[in-house]
Amino acid sequence: MARARRSESLADEMVSWAKRYETDEGIRTFESGLSLKVLFGAFFVGFLMMPGAIYLSLQTGQSAGGAAAPWVAVILFTELARRSFQTVKRQELYILLALTGAAVNAGGQYSGYIFDSYFINSQQAESYEIADKIPDWAIPPKESKAHAVRSLFHRDWWLAARDKRTVFGIAVGPITLMLILQLLGRIRHIGGSYFLFRLTADFEKLPFPLAPVHAQGATALAESTHKKETWRWRVFSIGSIIGMAWGVVYVGIPQISGALGMTEPIRIIPIPFIDFTQSIESFAPSGVFAIHTDASAILRGFVMPIPVVVAQFLTACFTQFFLNPFLYHRDIIHTWEPGMDVRVTQLRTNLDFWMSFSIGRNFAFAILGLFTIASMYMQYGRQRRAAGRQQVRSWAPPPGRGDFPVWLAFLLWVIGMSGYVYVVHRLIPLFPLKFLLFFAFLYTPLNSYISARTFGIMSRDLFEIPYIKEAVVILSRYEQIDIWFAPFPNEDYGGETQGWRVLELTGTTFTSKLAADFIAWPILLIAGIVAWHFIWKLAPIPSAQYQFAQMMWPFFATQRALWVTALRDGQSEQLQAIRGNYVLIGGLVSLLLYGITVLSHVPYRHIAGYGVLGGLGADPGAFFLEFIGAMTGRYVMIKRFGRNRWARYNPVLLAGFWCGLALVGMAGVAIDLLQKAVIVKPF
Repeated sequence: MARARRSESLADEMVSWAKRYETDEGIRTFESGLSLKVLFGAFFVGFLMMPGAIYLSLQTGQSAGGAAAPWVAVILFTELARRSFQTVKRQELYILLALTGAAVNAGGQYSGYIFDSYFINSQQAESYEIADKIPDWAIPPKESKAHAVRSLFHRDWWLAARDKRTVFGIAVGPITLMLILQLLGRIRHIGGSYFLFRLTADFEKLPFPLAPVHAQGATALAESTHKKETWRWRVFSIGSIIGMAWGVVYVGIPQISGALGMTEPIRIIPIPFIDFTQSIESFAPSGVFAIHTDASAILRGFVMPIPVVVAQFLTACFTQFFLNPFLYHRDIIHTWEPGMDVRVTQLRTNLDFWMSFSIGRNFAFAILGLFTIASMYMQYGRQRRAAGRQQVRSWAPPPGRGDFPVWLAFLLWVIGMSGYVYVVHRLIPLFPLKFLLFFAFLYTPLNSYISARTFGIMSRDLFEIPYIKEAVVILSRYEQIDIWFAPFPNEDYGGETQGWRVLELTGTTFTSKLAADFIAWPILLIAGIVAWHFIWKLAPIPSAQYQFAQMMWPFFATQRALWVTALRDGQSEQLQAIRGNYVLIGGLVSLLLYGITVLSHVPYRHIAGYGVLGGLGADPGAFFLEFIGAMTGRYVMIKRFGRNRWARYNPVLLAGFWCGLALVGMAGVAIDLLQKAVIVKPF
């Protein structure tokens, strides 16, 4: 057995781990998921759910709103169906889940403009002398009334105020540019991801082992509308109750107390973390430790591979409690000072050492990914040869799946990408066109194909060249700052291929999903801008009303200012922080640690090796609750339910927790929004 374990590759380990989540439905027939009920759900999601999800993201961070909102919409939809004595197909629920996720993203796409408005008026933009150099197609000018009146409907968001740079004959402003890029993006993402799905799933017969996990939620909820309820619905309900109990403490009490007019909302548990950095500086100077308070991390620890969770947490603890103090005493970390909180400490230690080290570590990830990909090619080549004629490759899709010609998918991608390059070139005409063409038509297809194959075999990405856009900009010696605000054609469609596989597992026709997306798209665009306009009018962002934004946006603004000024006069703090010797050390140390882990006798040692690398330089507080969840699952839940049954339970439990948390959050949001919307008139 030991010999067999030593011969396992990373691909073997990931597939072995993922098999515990496989479902046994074996869908072979396909039905449309598009119906009037789903369209009604799209309106509901767009105009009622999105404001709550946006508000939660500003209060608690995206994880509390974005992940939960789809489950809230779907659970309410299924309860309405039950009380109307109707059943709902899993195909309809999966389409609604997808539309809800799209709704959250549609709201999130406007959040960048709110941050941009804050950034151009921030102290960071002023001190780095970049506020007056940002192009109008990216952010309205600092003196524009669009910022003072806090309105996305102001003309300067739609048409350029000063710079009359035209795209397709239009002097585009930020939102107009976004609409053009979104249309082109939908064309190329549909074509590119579908082409790669047909190549990897149909032609190469790759399994996409974790795709069944994403199909579990729709299956559980669809079963709830029938008379007979299965274990999935019971587990989902238990998770929802746990999520509601946590939500009352975490988001409910702060929101309702704020709505009742208290000057400072009651916060029993700090959001988004509890900072112990200043408490440990006496024995671990320059170390960081801030426990993240998102309790869903405990349930994520149930699902994630235990070797990854344990390795990340232990490596992060070693980094912050031993390695950072060592580097500080050796004057390698030299800009940190006592009294700094976790945000400033992370910024200073990153600039002094960890950013350079992380670049080297990411190159090590890329090397390991290429090595793994090469081994996968050889492994699957041997399997196909051993299978003989039974594994003959074919482009033929299953009947009734709703496929369209592969050549049409390729043509859509070419049209969408060509239009994208044209738009970017019009925005930054002085930037060398050859770099745009390289990314669009060489790097993006190659990177996407590699990513699609790794998702097909291990349901995760392995290959990513770190800071590739930043490196190309630096090599080009293009010194104008407009390049840092322009879109860039370095894309990856590999992860999207798994979405087509989930559609197949739920028995949903591809055409119904595409039709639903295009029908809902204008609805969600309108709903998103209306929601953000309303929330922005309630109070400035960031402010005390929006805790997460108030805490983290200044930190994000500082990071952005450092990159925007990276090429200025050769004196950039960001470029000076990149030291070649630290990059080399990061790469060599990462490869050495991975090799030591692989040569050990721990279970799933390849996966554990990635966990070791992922924990280097990280805050152990970010992994603390995941570690608690992993240990609880391993030593309590598995003993109670058995390994196989618990492996089926925990992804459904996590989905239920998100739902319960969001139910409480949305209730509090509704009260808060109604209270703030009331106009009090004196008599």
